[in-house]
Amino acid sequence: MPVFDPKNAFPGYEFVDGKNMYRGTDVGKGGYVYAEPGMYGNVALLDVASMHPHSVINLNAFGEYTQNFKDIVDARIAIKNKDFDKARQMFNGKLAPYLDDESAANNLAQALKIAINSVYGLTSANFDNPFRDNRNKNNIVALRGALFMRTLQDEVQKRGFKVAHIKTDSIKIPDATPEIIQFVMDFAVQYGYRFEHEATYERMCLVNDAVYIAKYADGEHKFKLPTGEKIMTPWTATGTQFQISYVFKKLFAKAPLTFEDFCVTKSVTSSLYLDMNEDLAEDEHNYRFIGKVGRFCPIKPGCGGGLLMREKDGKYYSATGAKGYRWLESEIVESMDKMKDIDESHFKAMADAAIDTIKKYGDYEWFVSDGRYTPPMYIEGEYGMYPFYDEDVPFIGPSEN
Repeated sequence: MPVFDPKNAFPGYEFVDGKNMYRGTDVGKGGYVYAEPGMYGNVALLDVASMHPHSVINLNAFGEYTQNFKDIVDARIAIKNKDFDKARQMFNGKLAPYLDDESAANNLAQALKIAINSVYGLTSANFDNPFRDNRNKNNIVALRGALFMRTLQDEVQKRGFKVAHIKTDSIKIPDATPEIIQFVMDFAVQYGYRFEHEATYERMCLVNDAVYIAKYADGEHKFKLPTGEKIMTPWTATGTQFQISYVFKKLFAKAPLTFEDFCVTKSVTSSLYLDMNEDLAEDEHNYRFIGKVGRFCPIKPGCGGGLLMREKDGKYYSATGAKGYRWLESEIVESMDKMKDIDESHFKAMADAAIDTIKKYGDYEWFVSDGRYTPPMYIEGEYGMYPFYDEDVPFIGPSEN
């Protein structure tokens, strides 16, 4: 692996007290993350295609074998983009037998992705392997991408646009114009990267660097719930709070609730127990062993549920998120037809908490309505047109029309 000197490639970079400092920011060691929580509209989600693999390629990390790695990356991207004709010509046609069926092609793309990511992971592993260079003390592959994204952030902001969110290899730009999107695309090419316009969100509420709820501008997309159910909806969510099936369906997708949406999986490193003490004296217990993992439904008082406990060193404590409710294994609830006994207040409390979170950043009722987003006006600047906001929060609110 060649020595990568980030100080030359990205002037101003310094490694200070174990931190990768660049332009006054610690860009991290696994990828740069940035967030300006708020409610936004017309958000362009731009994603670098295979960032870490392309960093490997641009660093020529494997010397004479880098081209082989690049061929695998190019094949995976071609298949992902359904350019099967191009993929059939690669590797002397050896991929062709797996490209006649779309399902088989998707499986091949996934297999190539696993191989690519595994090789990247091995470059910074803590154990010796053929892909690890002892000089790579600072995960230079991820560092190159992080420094690029931090540089891009400044360039976008310099042109008058807000950067709402950066997550390793993606950037979200509110009120994006075709011109700023094209700028990002062209800027990336200078560093050997290629952005894809993954989506445009008509509205988005960003809570922190890992949690947001958003509505696509182009209609319904397939969304996979934590239960495994797939539904068509214009909404998408990242992070636990908004992804909870009951919350997502009830507040956003407006989809029918199923029994699975009232089930909660709990896991511990020790053991779970149900204390079936409802008919016992206050200081009496009837602990029923469950195991390390269990699937439960909250049950109304007086309907046969128990307190969900975790055991540690012979003592019992309420399981995380279980306090204040009684529980019963989902299998028993379903087999004994006790769905009417499910305590929906547990899920309503989570929905209320999600609503309160959104209200911190704007009008919840409008956010979940069909009202149109009113974009700001655009004014001419040094680098072209950019959005001008009357308020600190770049969210104008519902249209009067």
